[in-house]
Amino acid sequence: MKHTAPDTSSDKKGHICPPSNAKHPSDRWESLFVYGFICRFTQLRAKVEGFHSPMDFEDALLSPEPNLIMTQILARFVLNLRPGTRNLSSDVISSTVASVLQEYFKTPERTVFWDDALRANVDPFQNMPNGFFAADWDLKLKILRQLVELQLCHSHEIKAIIDRAWGVIHNKHKKTEMPSLPPPPGDPHSQERLQLVPLGQDKERKRYWVVDDSPRVYMSTNPWKITATFQTIASTRDEYMAILEKVKEAAPSEPKAGEKRSKLETAHLALLKALQDRVEVIDNELARIQRVQKKIQQRNLLIASAELRETRTRRRATRPDYSYMNNPESDNDADEYAYQPHEEEDDEYEDQTEFDDFGDPVSRPGAASTRRSTRANGNRGKDEWSDWRGERRSRRLGAPADTQLDGPPTKRARTEDSVVSGHSSDAPQANGTGNNAKIKINGAAAIKPTETAVEAIAGKKKSKFWYYAVEPVPGAPVPAPSDLPQTSDSAPQSEGSRADLEPMSDEPNGNGKRYPSTTPSVSGSTAEELYEKSIGGSLSPASSMDES
Repeated sequence: MKHTAPDTSSDKKGHICPPSNAKHPSDRWESLFVYGFICRFTQLRAKVEGFHSPMDFEDALLSPEPNLIMTQILARFVLNLRPGTRNLSSDVISSTVASVLQEYFKTPERTVFWDDALRANVDPFQNMPNGFFAADWDLKLKILRQLVELQLCHSHEIKAIIDRAWGVIHNKHKKTEMPSLPPPPGDPHSQERLQLVPLGQDKERKRYWVVDDSPRVYMSTNPWKITATFQTIASTRDEYMAILEKVKEAAPSEPKAGEKRSKLETAHLALLKALQDRVEVIDNELARIQRVQKKIQQRNLLIASAELRETRTRRRATRPDYSYMNNPESDNDADEYAYQPHEEEDDEYEDQTEFDDFGDPVSRPGAASTRRSTRANGNRGKDEWSDWRGERRSRRLGAPADTQLDGPPTKRARTEDSVVSGHSSDAPQANGTGNNAKIKINGAAAIKPTETAVEAIAGKKKSKFWYYAVEPVPGAPVPAPSDLPQTSDSAPQSEGSRADLEPMSDEPNGNGKRYPSTTPSVSGSTAEELYEKSIGGSLSPASSMDES
């Protein structure tokens, strides 16, 4: 008879809890587990704005968008597992959590995401293309549960709190100055405050759980059985009072004389007393939350109103002027303005239209297009060629000369004399020369005191650059300019010409000749009279100065 050995190749599998059919995070025990860890090992409820109760945690878990509460929770969990992490903003927190989990998934330690077929941990972020916040609340709750378990096992800070509360001493062989004693029961990190135990049990063996001072109450069956159920029975004060009345009605009656109560009845009465003692605590907590929310609301109103109101603390005495200019005129510059009349050649219409920063015309009341003119009559028709000024137009079309741009270019003076002759406006016009030549005051071509400017000699070419000047003969009477012979053959020996140099030319212009000027050397009364007479008919500046 052959005996066969039992098949031991197949490993025994532990019991598997049935999946939960909860439709809300409040009916999942993981919510109680994660929120209980937050209340006992962190200070997020006191630091994060709007985070006061389990309901706030569940709302943040259900939100498909990044929110402050969930971002701060994840950041605190990551810092406990990886203290050197710096960038924990909402836009990168999802990838940071994924990298932290991948480090622990590489180890053989089984997590919530263990796959028996692959015999490895499966990264849940592979199925989340949009990140942590866009995932389903059930998956997010599992990730939070796994992060809590990793902190309880691997975070040095969390493990140090637990060891101190339970009096665990590592490295006993090392001498320490003072052994660390467990904290007192009133300490937040004491053993009594860190434990998560049910508030009580009724006579039907149902457990009642509370985490903080809020009216939230959970109820579950025996958590050590696979068929355990978990649900929320109260979230508001009214629901809490209803649960209290229900437990009070189900309370056992007074035992008979000499009869002892059972354990279930004793536990039920203890639960009733614990629920009654929490009423005042719940009222204080709700009042605190209401005050905090009121302060937040007032602050938001102040921020909103600060954007609209003006920061000036005094009332304005004048009406506000909302016309803004790039270069406003100051009062100091008002007295510095002096009216300067325009030349007649630059007299044009002046448009008084103002323009804003974008080039659009701005109309002002009472403003109109006006012009200023130096003419006496003040009436002038609009020039039809004024719009073409500065542009090239043909003279055949009737354009004025100032619009012609193809004329000969002006020449630049080379000598000082030519510059004076070309630009001097101080010399008076010669009345007796018969042309428009200007008598020079200074320079090589200036008329001398003994010379007299005369009209152009007949037959000679007139020019606006030079003129004729005569010098009296010593000892002879000086004829008047009108008595001089006007011959076309030749000029007298004493006749001379003073010619101004044409700009950009070094040669005399015209047919006049230059003669060396000499001073008369005549003495006596006759010579003086002749000299004074010649000076009297001269247009030289010297005579005008003597007369004055």
